[in-house]
Amino acid sequence: MKKLKKIWQDNSVLLVLFVILIACLIAISVVVVKYFVGDSSSKFGERLDEIDKHPFGESEQNELKDKIKEDKLVLDVKVRTSGKTIYVTIEFDSNITLVEAQSKALGSLEYFSEDTLSFYDIQYMIKADPTDKTDGFQIMGSRNISGTGGIVWNNNRAPKEE
Repeated sequence: MKKLKKIWQDNSVLLVLFVILIACLIAISVVVVKYFVGDSSSKFGERLDEIDKHPFGESEQNELKDKIKEDKLVLDVKVRTSGKTIYVTIEFDSNITLVEAQSKALGSLEYFSEDTLSFYDIQYMIKADPTDKTDGFQIMGSRNISGTGGIVWNNNRAPKEE
């Protein structure tokens, strides 16, 4: 007992600091595990909790593909979903202009239901191969649920040399 009392008197400050250090390490470990490691089995976390109420399955995708392919200038359409985003890739005939292709993609928004448009973001990729008469293009655009309702196209084309 006397040895314990002597150790306490000689090292009381260090022992208190050591206890505080251990408590801080435990608190930091709890925070790291809770916020950074998480316990969700989905890579999207809780963001997809209500996705069952807004289905966009294989039948809706095939229906969308068929409606877009009705246009004679559309060669191929691919549709896939990932989380709350629908990816639509449209390959056009090489004789179409970029403005016409963008307007046809914008017109394809009519084929989505209001429920789908209010829940999913839609990413478009439109492309056409170059020919002797046309330059061809490959451009991406997006329609967000909180956006203006139209498609916003990126503008990363190299300027033409004069």
